[in-house]
Amino acid sequence: MMSQSDPDAACVRKGGGESRPRYHHHRAVDDYKGVITAAETTPGTIAENKKLLDLIDQHQKNTDCQVQTVIADHKYGTNENYVACQERGIETHMGEVTRYTANTGRKEGIFGDEAFSYDPAANLYRCPAGQILKPRRVHAIRRTLEYKASAKICGGCALRAQCTRSAYGRTVQRHEKQELLNVARAQANSLGAHRNRQRRWHLMEKSFAGKGEGEKGSNLNI
Repeated sequence: MMSQSDPDAACVRKGGGESRPRYHHHRAVDDYKGVITAAETTPGTIAENKKLLDLIDQHQKNTDCQVQTVIADHKYGTNENYVACQERGIETHMGEVTRYTANTGRKEGIFGDEAFSYDPAANLYRCPAGQILKPRRVHAIRRTLEYKASAKICGGCALRAQCTRSAYGRTVQRHEKQELLNVARAQANSLGAHRNRQRRWHLMEKSFAGKGEGEKGSNLNI
């Protein structure tokens, strides 16, 4: 399906509505005054989280001001964005995607990966029952190494109902830059991050309705 009057607008379904031609408008505002410092419009098929780094680069070019903290909702809180921000020395006050998916469907009531302890010397994980998960395979696209427990051990475990519903045993994914990811998640779940995300909602909505003048800010709201 294609719009004859605007073929650049990709047909996208939003929520439970019908698929229709849409665009995404991505923007960033400074935290101090809510001034729009970066903006980009894309077809509706381009997810918000794919434009985070582009908006950061545009903000820094337009303002000549280095970003110190990025504030955004959970749609931006992907592993890729967390790690990229940490590598740039940017504090991540973005919500976590996984917090909105961890308790849905097959994952509901199941131990998260954080319940498993990692032994860096042996390169192994231990589950809450004390059993070992060994490295099995690399996921190149996710940039993770998968660790797996024995299906036989999982099958007879007293904690199985809280750990896995798979007949093949529990697996845990470890990102190739897991330490940076851990720092980013700790920042995202801090009290300051929660306060900033609440404030961000008002600043971002205001940017769509009005305009203002202000000084350069080190906090960036996406």
